[in-house]
Amino acid sequence: MESKNKNILIGTLLAVVFVMAVGYAAFAQQLQINGTARINSTWDVHFNQTQLSGVGNPGFSGGTTPTGTISYTNAHTASLTANLYQPGDTVTFTLTIENGGSITADLGTPTVTMDGDEDGTGNLTAKKGNIQFTVTAPSPTTITQSDSATMIVKAEFISSATSVGSASNATVNIQLNATQATA
Repeated sequence: MESKNKNILIGTLLAVVFVMAVGYAAFAQQLQINGTARINSTWDVHFNQTQLSGVGNPGFSGGTTPTGTISYTNAHTASLTANLYQPGDTVTFTLTIENGGSITADLGTPTVTMDGDEDGTGNLTAKKGNIQFTVTAPSPTTITQSDSATMIVKAEFISSATSVGSASNATVNIQLNATQATA
């Protein structure tokens, strides 16, 4: 009888080892996934370079009309030049920002730079000689696909200027700062 119990015990142990081996083999299989994932979104937030807008307002009647020009270094940097002649002259520029991509964008505060900036505050104003540029932040601040926003830049011949020579001109660079909107 003892031999019979030994045989049963050995058979049971062999069955357990076999089940464990089969279980290990089943879990040790390498998982293989075949397929393709695609991201169909695009990022394209830029200045619309076809919409140029600069309007001059002479400060005094009979004066030379101020002028302004806009040029673009790339789709993200606009250079604005104002030619002003006497205190009170202004030129107002309207920059259009477009979202040509499919990702919603948050428009941050633009970076304003000017060679020889006397303002030195690093904010949305820049001054050189008698000309001061004041930049408004984009509105609206979030744009979705096919939406646009505007940014207004005003150049003015400061009214406190004590001397008026020939044309005063200055150029300011506006760099667009946009990031992906968070949900």
